[in-house]
Amino acid sequence: MAKLKTKTMAEKIAGLFKKATTEGMNYNTQMGHIARICAEFNVPPQVACDHMHMAAHSVLRRKPQALEIENWIKWAYNNNNQSVGGLKGRKKQSQARKNQNIISEWASKGSLQDLMKRSKSIPRTPEPILENLYEDDELLHISPDIYHDTIKPRHQWIKEGLDGMQYFCPCIFKGDQKGRLAENVDQRKYVVFETDDMPQDWDSQCGLIDRLAKELDLVMVVASGNKSLHATFDASTDQGNLQKFMDLVITLGGDRAVLRPSQMVRFPWGKNTKTGQIQKVIYYGR
Repeated sequence: MAKLKTKTMAEKIAGLFKKATTEGMNYNTQMGHIARICAEFNVPPQVACDHMHMAAHSVLRRKPQALEIENWIKWAYNNNNQSVGGLKGRKKQSQARKNQNIISEWASKGSLQDLMKRSKSIPRTPEPILENLYEDDELLHISPDIYHDTIKPRHQWIKEGLDGMQYFCPCIFKGDQKGRLAENVDQRKYVVFETDDMPQDWDSQCGLIDRLAKELDLVMVVASGNKSLHATFDASTDQGNLQKFMDLVITLGGDRAVLRPSQMVRFPWGKNTKTGQIQKVIYYGR
């Protein structure tokens, strides 16, 4: 049987630069992609930092800020789901594909007003939401940006204050030493649907959320402070249905990255630092 050709690291980086030239790509996006490629091929983090610093000298339009490259490397390696040894041991990806006909069908049925009418009383601060969704000693990651990876029990997060927090991980972690690594995930308690793709109006997104709510219980919907809604579903009650649900998320145009257990999503009542908008909870099902 013929083996599929796997792209080398150099080929992937060359493809990235070609795409950046032909399609346009901002500086931060390029930095993030390169850091992820380094993580994918198991390049030692310090070596990756050194190479990225060398490459940055040839960029004329902007120079990296202090610790910017180091933070990108830290972020990429924390989100890398590869096993030690590079590409070996990679989990088989879902074969589900986005289906525009199904998206259009369900998007046409959505209504933000109807979703909000079905909501239970919405807490106006994040503390009671955390108390409702998680046990006192369950280990969580909450962060003001994409670079931090602190893990603490729920009661400690609340005690120390949640002001300025922008993101959190819906999962529960095993320990507080390894940070937001995929290998440190203990339980996927919730799963989130979010799409930056079309449709970008909220009525249409609510239609997609309603379709997903036929599979798993809808817990919460948070406005991202920009164009998308982050819909949180209860994954703890029916683990056997989880893969089917995630396949449906992809069919409906959901962001695949958000399906990673350790991926951060918008924190309820946080503040989107890019837009300055509050991440409002517009639906609460608990």
